[in-house]
Amino acid sequence: MKNISLFDISGRDYRLQRSLLFIFLFSFVVLLQLKAENWLVRGKVLDEKTKEALIGVSILEKNTTNGTVTDFEGNFSLTVNSRNAILNISYIGYVTQQVSVDNNQVLEVLLKEDSEQLDEVVVVGYGAQKKATLSGSVTSVGGEKLARTPVVNLSQGIAGRLPGVVAVSNTSEPGYDGATITIRGVNTFGKSDPLIVVDGVPGRSLERIDPATIETMSVLKDASAAIYGAQAANGVILITTKRGKLGKPKVSMSYNYGISAPTVIPEMTNAYEYATLMNEIDAYAGNKPRYSESDLKQYVDGSDPWGHPDTDWFGETLKKWSAQTYANATIEGGTENVKYFASLSAKGQDAFYKNSGANYNQYDLRMNLDTKINRYIDAYINVAARMEDRKYPTRSAENIFRMLMRSKPNSPAYWPNGLPGPDIEFGDNPVVICTNQTGYDRDKQYVLNGDFGVNIKIPHVEGLSIKATASLDKGFRFRKIWQKPWYLYSWDGTSVDSNGQPVLVEGKKGFSDPRLTESMEDNLGILLSGIASYSRTFMDDHSVNVLAGVERITDEGDSFEAFRRYFYLHL
Repeated sequence: MKNISLFDISGRDYRLQRSLLFIFLFSFVVLLQLKAENWLVRGKVLDEKTKEALIGVSILEKNTTNGTVTDFEGNFSLTVNSRNAILNISYIGYVTQQVSVDNNQVLEVLLKEDSEQLDEVVVVGYGAQKKATLSGSVTSVGGEKLARTPVVNLSQGIAGRLPGVVAVSNTSEPGYDGATITIRGVNTFGKSDPLIVVDGVPGRSLERIDPATIETMSVLKDASAAIYGAQAANGVILITTKRGKLGKPKVSMSYNYGISAPTVIPEMTNAYEYATLMNEIDAYAGNKPRYSESDLKQYVDGSDPWGHPDTDWFGETLKKWSAQTYANATIEGGTENVKYFASLSAKGQDAFYKNSGANYNQYDLRMNLDTKINRYIDAYINVAARMEDRKYPTRSAENIFRMLMRSKPNSPAYWPNGLPGPDIEFGDNPVVICTNQTGYDRDKQYVLNGDFGVNIKIPHVEGLSIKATASLDKGFRFRKIWQKPWYLYSWDGTSVDSNGQPVLVEGKKGFSDPRLTESMEDNLGILLSGIASYSRTFMDDHSVNVLAGVERITDEGDSFEAFRRYFYLHL
């Protein structure tokens, strides 16, 4: 073997040696060039207007993860990959800038305030305020984000959208699926619900508002909610609905068909497992096993559906999924003097029961009208109407699920001939109880909300205005509970007819006679308010905001209930 030196260019290995020398020199030059390209940049970031140093500004080399932040004096130091690197410089409340290094080692960067962000207006108590002037904690979300969530109950759609707001859903029963809402945890003993204010009127319901009509939703915390007094101890959720906009009529329509399914279904024992466990209990008690080996075998192979059934009670009672629908149509537009917004929607929600006796339907109408009477006087009218129609079995969802948990897997939900099987006790067979065979519970509610307001700008006094409002909340509720006997079928395990078919015995369950309970509620709420406000900005840097108001709230209601029994049934 011949040793070759890079600097020995004699002999027949000349070409190979020359190639190796070229590669070595090229690599050395490239390394020097790469090393030379690393460039140390120092700089300072200042507010463009005040020339004050900005702390914590993000400095990031473009298209890399190489970055740093400014220190307490606004200074930074960063080694970049090129003399011509570009720096992305960003800071909350300021416009993001891209600065080219351009062979400079020292930079001074002036950041400009993001006027759009600081001028963003959020709704607060009895008015609106710029984010830049807020002293309390306020978070908000736009109505378009809420409308994207396909839920029938609005409270189910705000989870995760507002910092500090926790929404916990305890049930999915149609019509009673509202989430429990808390703001920064539980702040009072007993009731911890926040105060709901819709278009300036406190005490209205959040759950049944149509998301397509919401402009903004704001959450007031700590001092921001103090203007509402003791009723705001748990925070305030402010909702403003959409208004008409200048322009030609704009029509929007949407339809959503959704499918909901239970998150978790408990896994219960089957008939074989249940019988085995019962035998173990008997053994521990020193008793004879109640189920023989033949019984256990027939529970497994299903050869005797009459005498040895294997029932999945959750599967027999619940559907794998249920449907919910939502349809909405809106129109908006207006001129300089009159602006309008109108919305019509319908919602439907089915329960998870098979042959369900439970469902919920809701119909909404909203109309908002704004008029400009003259240069000093504006007026508005809001009208919202809603009908809620709930249908349920005569027993609650809690009772039905308790039946499901207690029903024995070796007892039939239905006999092989299709007749309902026996009960646990008191007629409790869940596949029957969840239907209308026991009667029904019908609950209808009608809600009307009306607002009227006048805004007057005082002539010759810039910034001074007076607002007078009147709001009316009218509600009717009609509930009808019809309860009647139902029939279940049992078998003694031995009796058969001439065809060898088991003889089932019909048993009357529930009340001995049909009975009816009807109730009615009539509620009226009136809010009258007068507010004077003064808002003025001086020399672009100083502002004065003063608000004084008075309110009068009146609530009254009537209720009535009647009961009758011994109705005659046509069988």
